[in-house]
Amino acid sequence: MRRSLVVILLTFACATAIVAPAGATTWGGEVFGAFNTYSMKDWNDAIAAANLAGANIDEINSGFGGGLGVRVWPNTNWMIAGTWEPLFASTKESVSGDELKLTSNSFQATIGYFFPSASKGRFGIGAGPGMYLLNGKGTSAGSPDVEYKGTAIGFHVVGMGEWEVSPGFGITGTAGYRMANITDTEEDGVSATPKFETDYSGVVLRAGMTFSMPSSK
Repeated sequence: MRRSLVVILLTFACATAIVAPAGATTWGGEVFGAFNTYSMKDWNDAIAAANLAGANIDEINSGFGGGLGVRVWPNTNWMIAGTWEPLFASTKESVSGDELKLTSNSFQATIGYFFPSASKGRFGIGAGPGMYLLNGKGTSAGSPDVEYKGTAIGFHVVGMGEWEVSPGFGITGTAGYRMANITDTEEDGVSATPKFETDYSGVVLRAGMTFSMPSSK
């Protein structure tokens, strides 16, 4: 966990250093809700095999969630954001109640460019890396819980929109795609044999609120 935070903070600091000299700097934050799609091919193949054997389990294809972040505007066009977003991917067997939760914490850094605009709305594009840490669990009646762990470095590209509602407060929207595949999933501390992937790659959709402090020279 400590290493992942260092990676994100270093990326954030380097990006700020690149674009900061251009003028007034504005600091702020964002809170958002999210809808994500997931690939999860290995898990869904296992679910399909279990269903052929008589189980009734939905595949893991999407999930709702949310997150929060810190944003820096070195000038009116460039933005750097550091974001924490937990990913909730889960499914349950409809009869037994056995449950699989593939929850992951993600820490993301985004560098975005917003196109000049004379209105209260503006649009931009962004990209950046992320650290993904799986902290999953499988529960089954009469059996010990199974813990799933793993880490991966991911990457995302997004389109962003922001609409000013009042000075220092706005509404945000984001749409894009993330690539984040944990290729070595551990089960109770041991790598699966053969290796088993937990793939969070998929579409990213967000809607949120942002607030900012007055800019400083």
